[in-house]
Amino acid sequence: MADTHLGAGGFGNKLSKNGINQREEDICKAFSNAVEKTLELKPDFVIHAGDLFHMVRPTNRIINIAIIEILRLTRAGIPVIIISGNHDAPKQRSVGHVLSIFENLDNVFPVYKSKYEVVKMQDVSVCCLPHCLTPEILQEQFEHVRPELPGLNILVAHGVAAGVEKFSMAEISEEEIPSSVMGAGFDYVALGHYHKYTKVQEGIFYAGSTERLSFGELGEEKGILEVEIPGPSTKFYPLPIREMIELQTIDARGMDYDQLEKKIVSTLEPEDLTEKIVRLKITNLTEALYNNLPVRDIKSRTSGAFFFKLIAEREEARAVHLEESMKFGRLLDEFKAYLENRPIPNLDRKKIMDIAEKYFAELEE
Repeated sequence: MADTHLGAGGFGNKLSKNGINQREEDICKAFSNAVEKTLELKPDFVIHAGDLFHMVRPTNRIINIAIIEILRLTRAGIPVIIISGNHDAPKQRSVGHVLSIFENLDNVFPVYKSKYEVVKMQDVSVCCLPHCLTPEILQEQFEHVRPELPGLNILVAHGVAAGVEKFSMAEISEEEIPSSVMGAGFDYVALGHYHKYTKVQEGIFYAGSTERLSFGELGEEKGILEVEIPGPSTKFYPLPIREMIELQTIDARGMDYDQLEKKIVSTLEPEDLTEKIVRLKITNLTEALYNNLPVRDIKSRTSGAFFFKLIAEREEARAVHLEESMKFGRLLDEFKAYLENRPIPNLDRKKIMDIAEKYFAELEE
C-alpha cells in the first residue's frame, strides 16, 4: 500500500460526531480498512511505499491511530516496512522524522534517514529508497541501488517514474526515480507517490492512495495490492470509500434563464447526492446568466451532499469557481507578478506557476 496521507482533510470543514474533520476521519478509516483487508489476506509482510502521513508534524491523535493500526498487523505476525515520502519527510534534519517512532515497535522497519537501506525478510531483500533531504543526496543513493543476491529482491521507492509526465503530482518536493534504477533486475518494484493504481510496466506498480484527496482523482478506485513473487502476479483489492461523482456537464450555450434553470433542476433531481462529494460544471454562460445563476436554489437542492462544488464558465472564458474564485484569482495574479520580478538565476517560472495553480485550486476545494 502507499499514500495513506493520515491527517489530510479537505472538501469543506464538516465535522464528524466526534468533532473531528470528517474527511480526516474518512482517510483514517480507509487506512483501517486497508489493514483489515490485509489481515484477511495474511501476507508474509507489508510494504508501505511512502506518505503514511500527510504532513511532517501530524497531530498526536493521528500518530496514535497509525500506531494502533500498524500494531494490528505486527501482533498478527505480519512485519511492516515503511519508507518516507515527500509529504512526511522534513526539510531540515534538525526537525526529526515522525517515522522514527516506529523504531520502538517490534517487526516494524521504518526507512527514512535519507539513505538507501536493505531490509531482509526471510529469503527476500527489500531494497528501500526513501524520500531524500536533497536531490544531491538522492543522486548519491542511486549508486547503491542494486539487487542483493541470491534470493528474491524487491525495490521500494517514492517518487515519479522517470519519463512519464502523468506520474508527477506537480509538487515542488517530489523526486524522480530513473528507469535505470527501476530496471536494475529486481523481481518487483513497489512505487509510491502517484495516487492512481497503475502498472508502469511488467513488475513495476503504483499501488495508489487509499482515499481520494482531490477532484483530480475522481473516478479512481482506491485500494491495496497483493503481490506474489516469483512472478510477479498481482491482485488489486478496492476499498470502500466515500463516493465522489461528477454530474453531467450543462452546456448553457443559447439558453435563456428559464431554460438553464430547468436544465439544472433536471440534472440535480434524479441524482442521490446524499453524503457524496459532488461536482457540477456549467459551461458557455453569457455574462447575464453568469451573474444571475440560481446559486441559492442549487445549494438547497444539493444540501444533502457531503461537499458540493459548482464550476461556472463564461463563454470562451476560463473556468471560474464560485464564491472563492475572485479571492484566489487575485492571489494567483499577485504571486505571478511577484515571481516575474524575482531576479533568481535559472528559475523555472513556468513550472512554479503550474504548481502554484494546482495549490490554489486545492484551496478552493
